[in-house]
Amino acid sequence: MATSMHLVWSSAAPGSVVYETHAIEVVEEGGVHGEVVSERHEVTVRSRAHAEEIASEHDYELYRDGPEWESLPEDAAGAEDAEA
Repeated sequence: MATSMHLVWSSAAPGSVVYETHAIEVVEEGGVHGEVVSERHEVTVRSRAHAEEIASEHDYELYRDGPEWESLPEDAAGAEDAEA
């Protein structure tokens, strides 16, 4: 099954955007059922292009919504301009 990628605010670095992944894993113990496996990745996402790159590299389905997505510049150059 596909793994979804969601942008979230970092708990380790306030104001930074990181990501979480969620996948449904089929478990056959005691019958067949799905179990959601979630992982938080404390990797700072610098821009929307960076998020797209991470998603593409790992074959994640990127969710492009929410205040975290809206807070990111389009590309890394936009992130550098914002810091200057």
